[in-house]
Amino acid sequence: MKSKSARLVRRNHARYHQGRDDLNIVPMIDMMVILVFFLIFTAVFTKTNILQLNLPASSTAPVELPKGLKLEIIIRPDDLVVNDRNSGPLKVLPNTAAGYDLDHLSEFMRTVKAQFPQMTDATILPGPAVSYDTLVQVMDAVRVYQLPVAPFSKAELFPDIAIADAPT
Repeated sequence: MKSKSARLVRRNHARYHQGRDDLNIVPMIDMMVILVFFLIFTAVFTKTNILQLNLPASSTAPVELPKGLKLEIIIRPDDLVVNDRNSGPLKVLPNTAAGYDLDHLSEFMRTVKAQFPQMTDATILPGPAVSYDTLVQVMDAVRVYQLPVAPFSKAELFPDIAIADAPT
């Protein structure tokens, strides 16, 4: 015969555990929260790097650029003018048989960038008859240039571009 207290304990135990056969997932949720937090803070964030290339200098004399340069590119029907807002024209690029001379514009922008590496802004001033396609091509020539190393890699020149109307 069992004691009265043993029967009471068994009855309370059976009553407490009746219908409690489910899985306790609270500890698993706690571990998942900790694991997600750990993975987020240990993730490696990649950054695209641009290689600094020292290309050989051209045979022409280096262009003297004024201090405090405010770069402007004026798109006219017959030519492209690279201009300093304060001192005036720096270089005039007449049109070629194929249209605007974007290759020489890109080369000159690289020369300017070499002398002003911290500068990121330029203003493009299209004339009233300039097509949208021409404006985009000039913006691309001022903004980035093709690296000779890889076929699809580009380097930044003047990414902060403003657009305004060309002076008449």
